[in-house]
Amino acid sequence: MVRISKQLLLIAAASLALAACDQKGAKPEGQVVATIDGQEVTINEMKMEANGLGQQAAGVSQKLIESVGLARVLERKMLAAEAKRRKLDQSPQFVLAKARNDENLLVQALQAEVAGKVSETPREAAQKFIEENAIIFGDRRILILDQIQFLQTPLMDKLPLTDAKNMAAVERQLLDANIEFRRAPQQIDTLLLDPRLSKEIVRLAQGPNGEPFMFTDQPAGAPAPIVYINVVSDQKTEPFTGERAISYAQQLIQRQEISKRLQAELTRLRELNKGKIVYAAGYDTPENTAKAIDKAAAAAAKDKASQEARAKAGAAKAGSPAPAAK
Repeated sequence: MVRISKQLLLIAAASLALAACDQKGAKPEGQVVATIDGQEVTINEMKMEANGLGQQAAGVSQKLIESVGLARVLERKMLAAEAKRRKLDQSPQFVLAKARNDENLLVQALQAEVAGKVSETPREAAQKFIEENAIIFGDRRILILDQIQFLQTPLMDKLPLTDAKNMAAVERQLLDANIEFRRAPQQIDTLLLDPRLSKEIVRLAQGPNGEPFMFTDQPAGAPAPIVYINVVSDQKTEPFTGERAISYAQQLIQRQEISKRLQAELTRLRELNKGKIVYAAGYDTPENTAKAIDKAAAAAAKDKASQEARAKAGAAKAGSPAPAAK
């Protein structure tokens, strides 16, 4: 862990030394620890900023940490005031980013409220959970995968990937289709996976042929969903037991309960707002959009087949012998 020395903390606050000079007016008091051009800084603002420093400033006076935290708040308010003076807070990009940030903070507040109402998991419930999910605990596996990754592309629909019986066949199909991919070993731990997925992977690994299995995911920042094609090349059992397992099970059950309650709240709100949402032309729910895309694709395929049939009939007619003259 990196520690910030007293000298470095003072240097960090040095940029505000001049701003603290020539202060006039009445001294702040009560919950207000400073003002800048009449704008108040409260003790809670200062402490919140100082808390971010406190984790790295071990051994430094708390008074000094709070002073540097206060300096940072003042600096931020100065810069924000200058941005407003330049009317940057009126730009479309800022307004959109601010609205998004406010909404995310409100969602986080709602999640925290829901989480706060979930009681601690009893020890007995955790022990039962451990017994019912052996793949996470007593039968925990470390799986080594031979994995191929590539960005999802419409070309996939034309590839007979389900016919590939091994990774070499998968590679050949991707190379023939000029799809860029990466092949490398990966390690997964069933302690961290959904037990349903873990059981399925272990089941596939125990098959006689060890055929590849595929799933998709879109990590943050990925331009498109990523396709993962895998075979289990090796695995070992590393049981996770004892008090650590019980504590982990309690936390896992609580997270699942929080997720369950949040999903129930979202379902309720979706139902409540169903009649209040009006879409512009060309926009709809993901479900209806997917149906429309499938319907359009089916219609296009039907039209193409009809055109090909007409062309084939026309070619056959053109090639038939002329009728005999009477």
